[in-house]
Amino acid sequence: MAIIFGAAPDTGNQGVTALAQSAVHALAQRGVTDVALADNGRGMRRETWRLAGLDCPVRRVGIGPSRRLWRPEALATFAASVRLGGIGNAGARAFLAAPAVLDVSGGDSFTDLYGQRRFDAITMPKELAVASGRPLILLPQTIGPFRSAANRERGRRVLAGAAMVWTRDAASLAALAALLDEDFDPRRHRAGVDMAVRLPATAPAALPEEVGAWLCGGGPVAGLNVSGLLANRPQEARVRFGLAADHLAVMEGLARALLAADPALRIVLVPHVTVDPAHPEADVAACHALEARLGDHASRVATLPNDLTATELKWVIGRLAWFCGARMHSTVAAFSSGVPTLGLAYSGKIAGVFEACGIGGAVADLRREGAGDVAERALASWRERAAMAGLLARLRDAMLRRASEQMDVIAGAILRATPAASALAAKVAA
Repeated sequence: MAIIFGAAPDTGNQGVTALAQSAVHALAQRGVTDVALADNGRGMRRETWRLAGLDCPVRRVGIGPSRRLWRPEALATFAASVRLGGIGNAGARAFLAAPAVLDVSGGDSFTDLYGQRRFDAITMPKELAVASGRPLILLPQTIGPFRSAANRERGRRVLAGAAMVWTRDAASLAALAALLDEDFDPRRHRAGVDMAVRLPATAPAALPEEVGAWLCGGGPVAGLNVSGLLANRPQEARVRFGLAADHLAVMEGLARALLAADPALRIVLVPHVTVDPAHPEADVAACHALEARLGDHASRVATLPNDLTATELKWVIGRLAWFCGARMHSTVAAFSSGVPTLGLAYSGKIAGVFEACGIGGAVADLRREGAGDVAERALASWRERAAMAGLLARLRDAMLRRASEQMDVIAGAILRATPAASALAAKVAA
């Protein structure tokens, strides 16, 4: 039973869910069918995910940061139980029985940019794996940066002690090589692509009537993801990320430019972090705010429901004529489906992932480009969508093949390690 950290599918962040489902599906395809997934729930729960026609068994186990130390799911309590051999803790027993510990860090969170508490929570399972001798495999992700010397050293020890580290962009691989110096081993420290490029797509049971009709034909349909992280607290976001302009104003200017350029165009607004609308990072609140600003085009703009899953969102996005967004995995869903895409960067991660997939020029940097600049970039991208669709058609097979090959290597490592852990795994399962 492999165990995966940093991909909890219960956060409402459909990008993180996409990573979880992509990993579980890819592993199941390769014979790794006993997978535990750390999440924010209680205890151990068994599920079967139906992904692209394949039944994927999953054990979800509660392990996460909490100050309620009396609960076995609290990360500190879990860690103590691991050090004591797993006594009285289902999560700790699953961890110690696993032939490998896999960790994707939410894709971009193995860094101290988001604060010390989050860095500690993301790093602790990795440190436990190295200290307890469990083979640690870091799934494709952004590595760093680490601002403090102490955190940089913690990161270095984890990366040096891991059985395998996969990055999803060239900059992360270069940073990894510089950080590890003589400990860098190209056989263990490797460049990959974001796992979500192979996320399956699932048709939603229902869509708003107007959106369903638009997708069936009668004119082009573009998709926009409006990030609640950037839009809902605009001043805080501008300071935190160094944005050149108010995000909602940028998205309004972009949308108006598109609507003016093509009278037949309709726009679907796509929430990709589908948390409660009152949450400060809720995309749906930002989408509704933009929809209200575009009230003079109400018949041409609609927002998707806030309850679509990662695979359902990919299905909808894959049927659009063009897509633009700031949530990175919303854009991954687009370009991996062959949809011409413009990424909106508020950090370095989007550019790196696009570059790794061969479309590095399809990114507008919100830290340097104002509302007018972004609108011009979007309009140019829209007008050149046929050329980008052709480029993606040429690149897509290689992109998907790389994603498949990296999972061949990862699954092979798990399967080779499994016999050594089988006796303990059987004891835990009993």
